[in-house]
Amino acid sequence: MELKVKMKLNEKTEVEAIFNGPNLQDVVLEAGSLLAFDGVCAFCKGEDIALQTRVTKEKGFKYTEFVCRNPECRAKRQMGEYKDGKGFFLKPWEVGYKPEAEQ
Repeated sequence: MELKVKMKLNEKTEVEAIFNGPNLQDVVLEAGSLLAFDGVCAFCKGEDIALQTRVTKEKGFKYTEFVCRNPECRAKRQMGEYKDGKGFFLKPWEVGYKPEAEQ
């Protein structure tokens, strides 16, 4: 079974992903993090969201996250990966990074 997920991240960016699996339950599990995201920052209610992946310098861990592009907010919502590697889930929104000069 194939499931296409199309989501608008902001006015200029739209993402489309295709998930495959033997049945509906498996493809929804795999696509869960995109299906669950409502496109709105939980803190500032902004809709200018980016999707990015960061890689740590030390051990090469990858973190995929939605990031609010509002410079006064910068909140992020990471995706966690299920231990069996068969999909992702959304973690709660976190307060954004603010340089010390802004605090």
